[in-house]
Amino acid sequence: MGDVHRLLEDYEMALSYHQKALNIQESVPCSPLECATIYANIGETYREMKDYATALAFFQKALEIHERNLPNDHPDLAVINHSLAKLYLATREHSMATENVQKAIEIAQAKLSSDHPHLLDFKETFEKIRVTL
Repeated sequence: MGDVHRLLEDYEMALSYHQKALNIQESVPCSPLECATIYANIGETYREMKDYATALAFFQKALEIHERNLPNDHPDLAVINHSLAKLYLATREHSMATENVQKAIEIAQAKLSSDHPHLLDFKETFEKIRVTL
């Protein structure tokens, strides 16, 4: 529900649903990766709200959990690196944006098909970064 509200640009309601999901996950023995997904979703919401500092904090929490629990070439790491790249692009931190999108592309090229939507999104973000340099 949080993602639906985010897509509708109802950010306060999106955050409310994401927080409810996080509260549920934290109240029961949960997979850290499930919490990481919620952190990433909250980060996406804050990024779209242009609250970049808060978004970065949530993305970093998600990335830390992913790095501790997944192999270095797992596609979920590509997704969170792509989210970071979009955040850094928005804040005009081009070197960080480039670094993160390149990590995302490397993982995706190794693990996903050449026509996978994630890989295509990552390459599109790379082009957006390149043209802003």
